[in-house]
Amino acid sequence: MKNILALSEVLLSVTSPVALSGDNVSLAEVMLTAPLDESRGYCLDIAGGKGANAPLDKGLQAHTCYNYTGAILEDQGFDTALLSQGAFRIDYFDVCMSASAIKAGASLDLKACEPTETQTFSLKANGQLSPNSDPSLCVTVDSEN
Repeated sequence: MKNILALSEVLLSVTSPVALSGDNVSLAEVMLTAPLDESRGYCLDIAGGKGANAPLDKGLQAHTCYNYTGAILEDQGFDTALLSQGAFRIDYFDVCMSASAIKAGASLDLKACEPTETQTFSLKANGQLSPNSDPSLCVTVDSEN
């Protein structure tokens, strides 16, 4: 997972929230606004596994969205209550998206949630996702990383 933060951009949106039964948590997928070559679209996803078996040490990637199944899998479910506060928390694993550094070329990792500059992001109305500490950077995706 390299070259995620860069000066170019990829536009993202949040899918419709899905409430978990018996829980007060509402989850959503964070999806690229353009489907590119995948009719189901691409979502932020834990790299290297699927669902509850996803390995946290691999960081994040763009992967086919699973919402077409009518459910949000564990490795793509972000807590919607925290998104408005700039925290991209994957509820099932209790980890947050964290930039390895606030500079171009940094990766997006998964770490224990903390209110640090590497874990607070803004998803702007135009779909651009940027670290709060440097809005000139934004999350990007390419075919290699």
